[in-house]
Amino acid sequence: MEKQLVNYILTLMIIATTFGQELDQTKLANEYYLSKEYVKAAQIYKKLSKQKKNIQRIHTNYFDLMITSEKFDDAAKYISHVVRVLPNQTRYRVDQIYMAGLLQKKSDNKRLNDDLFQDYKNNPIALKRISEELSQRKLHREGLFFLSQARTISNDPTIYALDFAKIYKTIGNDDKMLGEYLKFAAQQPRHVPYIKSILQELLSEDKIKMILEEQLITSAQRNPDELLYNDLLMWLYIQQNDYYGAFVQAKAIDRSRNSLGKTVMQVAKVAHDNQAYSDAISFYGYVVTKSDQRNIREKAQFLSLLSQEKDLTHEVPVDAEVADQLTDAYQWFYDHAAEKNTDRYTALKNKSGLLAYYLDQPDTALSILEDLVTLPGLRRTFIAQVKMDLGNVHLIVGNHWEASLLYSQVEKENAYAAIGYEAKLKNARLHYFMSNFDLAKAHLDILKRSTTKEIANDALELSLFIETNTLGDSNQLGLTDYARVSLLMYQNRFEEAHDKLEILINTQLGHPILDDCFWLLAKLEMRLGRYEEALDPINILISEYSEGVLGDDALFMKAQILEEHLDNALEAQKVYQQFLGEFPGSAYAVEARRRFRLLRGDSIN
Repeated sequence: MEKQLVNYILTLMIIATTFGQELDQTKLANEYYLSKEYVKAAQIYKKLSKQKKNIQRIHTNYFDLMITSEKFDDAAKYISHVVRVLPNQTRYRVDQIYMAGLLQKKSDNKRLNDDLFQDYKNNPIALKRISEELSQRKLHREGLFFLSQARTISNDPTIYALDFAKIYKTIGNDDKMLGEYLKFAAQQPRHVPYIKSILQELLSEDKIKMILEEQLITSAQRNPDELLYNDLLMWLYIQQNDYYGAFVQAKAIDRSRNSLGKTVMQVAKVAHDNQAYSDAISFYGYVVTKSDQRNIREKAQFLSLLSQEKDLTHEVPVDAEVADQLTDAYQWFYDHAAEKNTDRYTALKNKSGLLAYYLDQPDTALSILEDLVTLPGLRRTFIAQVKMDLGNVHLIVGNHWEASLLYSQVEKENAYAAIGYEAKLKNARLHYFMSNFDLAKAHLDILKRSTTKEIANDALELSLFIETNTLGDSNQLGLTDYARVSLLMYQNRFEEAHDKLEILINTQLGHPILDDCFWLLAKLEMRLGRYEEALDPINILISEYSEGVLGDDALFMKAQILEEHLDNALEAQKVYQQFLGEFPGSAYAVEARRRFRLLRGDSIN
């Protein structure tokens, strides 16, 4: 008994030693392979391949080594040996098919494919696996055959849709690729966001957009009760900024779901967020006309007013007559909406903004806001917004300390909210307007660490501006005068600001603030609707300050003015082209390239 135990232990030790030696040899061969010392690697692999237990560890590298070295006869003998000793491993039989293809033995290739299929023709899981193995060897059409057979015997026309799509994409069959993605999306609603993310990457090709649209329209017509295709069409049109097309699909979805315009409202919001205000106004108007629910109609009415205001103030100069009409519309909404509708108060707040900023009626605006801030039951955040607006209007009329007090109240009452940081930024800008530069910079330096990225960036920009324009100017006269001009513009005293800015430009020659003065003058001329005059300071910036931080801003603005306001498309195209040559890394480069191509007549969806 004791002798038998000793023999057993010795046998285990021999096996372990042999296994360890083989592992060492495998590791050494792999190192030779990775170092492209193929002759040395092949010698070791060949020796190891004689034992069945080593094949799985060495096969991939050894077989590919022989292919890379064009040792096709050796590879053919080796893979035949492997298939004989491991006949039930489909990956090796696939490699044998691959080898027959390399040797251009068509009859062998067909026979091996047929034999493999016959052995697994009733096993869909195995057929799918074989398809994957064939595709890994770039035998995509063979892989497609096995996958098709797997689908057929599974008796499910949508199964393996992603696998089909992957093969079709590889072989360039866009029609069928997209069809398979739609099949997968149709299986379960949770698949739709994933398919949208895949399609998003494909939509850069115009051909894909056309095929997808055609397939979705056809599917929607064939399956009128299946809203998936309307939803995907709506999504596709939004990707192409075709908001009317999306609106048509949204109407169909709302009718089918009896959802009272909710989907149309979603499309209208997307249009609004993308500055397609006319579309948004039209879509909200549709809901107002068609909805039989008062709360939805009123929400659409209010959101339409917001889009109208954005449309009004998006371009300069603002049309005072249209602004006056909009104040009446806000008042009408306040008077006629349901009492419990809190949008009524926002309508009044927005009316006050139009009166103060565009209709030269700051006293009326103050009266509205002061009444609003005393109303009971309003949300804390809304009260903070009203106080902020009160501070803004007080600043317009010159009540600096009253404005500062209101900003400070909002900051204190909302210390860790975004509106609190915004109030602190407003206070810092007020101190800047009043030439209290050290105090302004102290506020700004705190805000540079704000959790709100936009506020932090604004604070950093103004802080750097103050710092840059006080260096070497102990009296700070240039920055003081510039700040006063900025305040006049904030107060809508544009002609006065224009006169003082021209004086500043003529008296601060050589001061680092001079390029900023030209930039401010260009924006002021645009604010007054004098676009030809705006080109004069812009051209000075382009010719004399192109290396500065405003160089790309000035050139891009010139192209915009020529394109949008002076109706000079040919000259605008030249300027966009110049911009792309001089500032290819600018933040405006993508938009400049898009506009240039449009002006050139390229088809851009």
